[in-house]
Amino acid sequence: MKRWLDRLLGSDSEESKPAPAPVVPVPAPVRVRAPDPVHAQQVDALFYRWLAGITPNSGASSDEKIILVDLAYMGQLPMSEITLAPSMPALFPHLLRSMRDSTVSGADLARQLSQDKELEAEILREANRPCHHPHYHTSDPVTTVERATMLLGVNGLRMLVGRAALLPIIISMTPGPFSQLSTPLLWRQCEKCALAASVLAPAVRANPVEAYFAGLLYNLGLIVCFRLLDQVNTEPALPQSEGFIIALHAQARALSVRIAKAWDFPDTVIGAIEQAGQPDGTPLSQALALGDMISRLRMLVDSAHFEADDPFVLEGLDAAGLACFDELQNEDE
Repeated sequence: MKRWLDRLLGSDSEESKPAPAPVVPVPAPVRVRAPDPVHAQQVDALFYRWLAGITPNSGASSDEKIILVDLAYMGQLPMSEITLAPSMPALFPHLLRSMRDSTVSGADLARQLSQDKELEAEILREANRPCHHPHYHTSDPVTTVERATMLLGVNGLRMLVGRAALLPIIISMTPGPFSQLSTPLLWRQCEKCALAASVLAPAVRANPVEAYFAGLLYNLGLIVCFRLLDQVNTEPALPQSEGFIIALHAQARALSVRIAKAWDFPDTVIGAIEQAGQPDGTPLSQALALGDMISRLRMLVDSAHFEADDPFVLEGLDAAGLACFDELQNEDE
């Protein structure tokens, strides 16, 4: 009773002093579960064989060692001498400046984009797509870039512009017999990987726009490598050993890092591409690695190589991964 009266009357006794407020710990960023390296390599191998059109009856290929030497040589060339690599889209410097400048408004971006009529048409087409991404859903036709900006938001518009600006560059790359088959599929996977990474980014408190561009660039190196395979492979089938596939992906991802650096992307994007899949990588790199694997699995399922509930597909996917996998289903319709 005395202690209660002391507290009520404001006594200065030690006993009456209120206990210090408990320290509430700041929650650590949620980490997206990185793919298991062995499982990720298995997905890479299946995806590569699908891209390359390899079947159990595929014929022999050229010497793998010779091809890997050519890939390594290309990887050592200055970027200006790698003629198989895509050129930087003309809009990217402005887009990157807008990403670094938090004062750029949607109206500013819309006004600048309206000067490019082809891009304006692509923005309106994209804004009117009834796909699954909630930021792109609308029941009323969008007829102006300003309205599209309101619908998509500045970040959504940046993502759209990045994809729309890079697509013509990829299409214009003259394909050979293998890249003619693989490039459209790889570009589709780049789009899905970008979307998956941006969806996973908030869980790791990463910038979804940076995650989107990291996903968009992540497999550009593989597109370039398939173009080189057209030139150096002399047999009707490509190499298919696990060792070759692992080495090919390592060369391709190193080339993607070089492309991102040459195009002056932020260090966070470059680091995410460089560290993707590493156990001690940044949270953004973990989201990127998981987004890449989920996008590959989604394409293998959509092409009827697996059922959506196959244990191999679901292996290692937590609730966030499964939700992302489901979101990628037919998102382009």
